[in-house]
Amino acid sequence: MLEDEVFIWTEAFNCSEILPPFLKSFTHHHDFTIHIATSKNEFQSLPEIENVRFLPIKDTLSSKLTYTNEKAILRGFKKGHLGTARLWNQVIRNRRETFLIHLDADTVFLGDVISPLIAALKQNFDFVGTRRPYLHRGYRTIGTDARLLDQHPDASNTDIIGMRRNAIPGRYSPLFTRWIRGKRPIRYPVVDFFDPVLFQALRKRKQVQYLDSPERGNQSIPNENSHIFTNRISFAAVGSGLNFLKNPEVTTSPGYRAYAISSYALYAKYLLDMDLGLPTLSNSNIEERLKRLNQRTWTLNK
Repeated sequence: MLEDEVFIWTEAFNCSEILPPFLKSFTHHHDFTIHIATSKNEFQSLPEIENVRFLPIKDTLSSKLTYTNEKAILRGFKKGHLGTARLWNQVIRNRRETFLIHLDADTVFLGDVISPLIAALKQNFDFVGTRRPYLHRGYRTIGTDARLLDQHPDASNTDIIGMRRNAIPGRYSPLFTRWIRGKRPIRYPVVDFFDPVLFQALRKRKQVQYLDSPERGNQSIPNENSHIFTNRISFAAVGSGLNFLKNPEVTTSPGYRAYAISSYALYAKYLLDMDLGLPTLSNSNIEERLKRLNQRTWTLNK
């Protein structure tokens, strides 16, 4: 059965208020079960929606040693994405489904994007997601690191990513959380979350499909007109923005804090019917789509 093969999850610790649009749009367009990693109190505050389940954090001797128990995960959310990395470690170590699919909670679904992802995994791809450019990136373009980054194949964004669990390297290593977090390995620089894990897999001849642009090779630019882009409204850092407002002591850079809070302010304005009285993220493409969004059918009005 498909439920035995596929595990889909998102995380929303300290920010479960952002989940209703995500869950309603997901369940409107998909019949798959989705699991929510959050505190039990936060989960119980959510509206009841079919095919939405709570993801409990297993507290074992192993999870305590690897700092992937619930207390350690919650502590990690006070240090940026450390909590997310510890949670991913917990999920990847403990789930036994063949395919693991992660979704960011600050997403609105306009159609079915999970079926094509699963189809690609069943075609023997090991990782499936949207292209994260390395050679064609627009930042860190000067110096030794830039030359090393140029040599990498493209990675995969983690806002929507599918993985064949047995293809994930290093999942029992004591450094696994560090690699998930995107901390630089000794030998080479990386751009973002999960990239070290993916690059280790590619060196072991695992296969990645860039679902937005599979015909463009391993170094190119994303195709934002592809099905996987046009059937979602994707934000970034919305949950982090809400978390920063609730917990100002959370460690992060001033630039990221400002970006995340403005992203949450935009999300709240259009999807939660809340005016925070704060500057909203300036993104005309997202705002234009939000103005056309029908929250009954979860499609865009003409």
